[in-house]
Amino acid sequence: MKSYLLASLAVLLACCFVGTAFAADSGSAETEMLVFPEAYKAMKVSNGGTISGVVKFEGDVPEKKALEITKDEKVCGADEKFDESLVVGEGNALKNTIVYLIDISAGKDFDKKAKPEIDQKGCKFTPHVQIVPVGARLTMLNSDKIMHNVHIFGNNPVNKPQPKTRRKMPLKAVKEAEGPVEVKCDIHGWMSAWIAYVPHPYFAVTNEKGEFTLEDVPAGEYKLGYWHEACGTNSKAPAAVTVEAGGTVTQDFTLKLK
Repeated sequence: MKSYLLASLAVLLACCFVGTAFAADSGSAETEMLVFPEAYKAMKVSNGGTISGVVKFEGDVPEKKALEITKDEKVCGADEKFDESLVVGEGNALKNTIVYLIDISAGKDFDKKAKPEIDQKGCKFTPHVQIVPVGARLTMLNSDKIMHNVHIFGNNPVNKPQPKTRRKMPLKAVKEAEGPVEVKCDIHGWMSAWIAYVPHPYFAVTNEKGEFTLEDVPAGEYKLGYWHEACGTNSKAPAAVTVEAGGTVTQDFTLKLK
């Protein structure tokens, strides 16, 4: 009997170890990171310029992958859901691409009125990619009125249940730039999103038309980077852009699957 109990305990500990190791690595393995400046100074920007463009997908667009709904089907299965790791629209427009200035060291401050949120609606995170300023509190919403679980990976992990009675759940502010880091719901395993904690406001996420805009950029020369969940980054060979006072620069990107 004693031997049986010891053997059972050993198996249990081994399973816990494997589960812990998987949880620590999940959402971070092989994820390419954004590049952040060593320091950034917020200042007033007058007569700044604008960088805008369109990100498109190159190649044969894979067929959309339907997600299997395995729990809370009355709420989660009300409509069909698809994998959002690659969302290609009309004209091969690529949604959910982060476009940003890699090397800017001084510029405008964040909009203090902006309140970053991610909603859990229809058992789906919206938006799929969210930019969160360093020092700001991200609020998780629960519009489903069922139990969810907010699991954020990275150096500032979060793993908290959000019951149906808790409509809003503000999270602790992150104090250092990081990301993108993955967000999951451990109850509804198909739910997935990304968060980037950023030190300056010159970050944008492309819309359904693949469009992005960076405004109030101080005149100067910069490196323009991108990140996409399925297409990777250009951090080793970013685009060079020159912004003139009051001017507009157009920089488009065409991305392939990595």
